[in-house]
Amino acid sequence: DSWEFDTWALQEATQGHALSVLGFYLMQRAGLVSRFKLSAPQLARLLRAIESGYVDNPYHSAIHAADVLQTMHVIIHAAQLHVHYLDALGLLASYYAAIVHDFAHPGLTGDFLIASSDPLAIRYNDRSPLENHHCAASFGLLRRRELDALAPLSQSERNAFRKQVIELVLATDMKQHFSILSHFNTYPAPRPVDDTERLLSLQLALKCADVGHLGESLEVHKKWLSNLEEEFFRQGDKERELGIPISPLFDRSKQGVSKSQVGFYDFVALPLVHALSSAFPGSKPLMRW
Repeated sequence: DSWEFDTWALQEATQGHALSVLGFYLMQRAGLVSRFKLSAPQLARLLRAIESGYVDNPYHSAIHAADVLQTMHVIIHAAQLHVHYLDALGLLASYYAAIVHDFAHPGLTGDFLIASSDPLAIRYNDRSPLENHHCAASFGLLRRRELDALAPLSQSERNAFRKQVIELVLATDMKQHFSILSHFNTYPAPRPVDDTERLLSLQLALKCADVGHLGESLEVHKKWLSNLEEEFFRQGDKERELGIPISPLFDRSKQGVSKSQVGFYDFVALPLVHALSSAFPGSKPLMRW
């Protein structure tokens, strides 16, 4: 429940299962397992399958998903989104969206997938190939009977759950960032006037959670940043091998992302958390970033 959280320590304490343990704990504690009559063993199997479906990337890994889940949980309750923006099904969908938001991430950017004509870019017509993949692949797991922890939900509940998860995960595409932020700034309110406004606020909450490591202790933040830089450098190595232009900040022989955080903070992260905390004062601790 703390704004500062060391997911690396949780990963060690759970012997490599931070995501599945935290996911089950939060759902159980919120009464979602009993509320929807979910099978606890089946839910545990699903969460383990999701966790194992994450690639062991330096940054976009199951540990990152656990970190985003924890921050999303804190934002939801501090901002009181669970009062007027989320019913029990919405809370379940919000937790699930955070859990799967980078599922099966290849450790490469969407731009790289498009430039290299990757099968994911071909499948999704160059439109948010990563985010579409995270959603589709994770929902694919629910098609397996032994993993369908949502089986007790009615069809209308499943439809609402699926819609919210997709809307939230697709919003994590940075290409949508400024559009979502400007849209949110036009009409934030203590109570949503319609479902569009409700989803927009939840999208912003997940986007803030996705960069939540900026609010961790300096040592924890530096570890996340180092891992992100390494993941970017690995893509730069691939770009060099393929003979395509190396993306800015992805060249090992030059300055990396760890030297550009001030710009990201000023132009992306700060306006994002300012918008959320202005609309929902309970989330003002985010501004400590």
